[in-house]
Order: sequence, then structure tokens, then C-alpha cells
Amino acid sequence: MFMTASRIIVDQKPVLRLNIHQFTEQDLPILDALGINQSDPEKEAVRYTCIHSQKDFLSTRTALLEHYEILEEKGPIVFLKAK
Repeated sequence: MFMTASRIIVDQKPVLRLNIHQFTEQDLPILDALGINQSDPEKEAVRYTCIHSQKDFLSTRTALLEHYEILEEKGPIVFLKAK
């Protein structure tokens, strides 16, 4: 599983879109609990959530890292493994 982020504009305001790629069925309860529950119809096996502040990003990232460890960070891509 890996995580990426990108900036998008929603309602004329900048928003961070946090994407989770290549998740499994076992990851779904955790992703749902964290609000990472939107699917991208153009991309298979990608879930995302839109984050509106740095505080929300740090909170979501911290909660995600309670369940996953970082294997590697390559620029904007963070590879994760379940703990």
C-alpha cells in the first residue's frame, strides 16, 4: 500500500487530496474509520479524502501511522506496511 497527496481546488479553495493506493479488504475498516472513504472512478484501488488544513492532515497522518509503518518515502510517495 502507498500514500500520495496532491493539491486540488474545491469551491475555489485549495485542498489537499490524500490518496491511498493498492489497499486490501483488510485495510478498509481502518480507512473508513479515518474518513478515507471516497473512491476514484477513474482509478482502480484508490481511496481518498480531502483535507482542508494542516492540522487535519497531521491528525490523519498520525492516526494512519498508528496502524501502518513507513517502509520508504520516495518524494511524494510514502510506502506503508500494516503493523
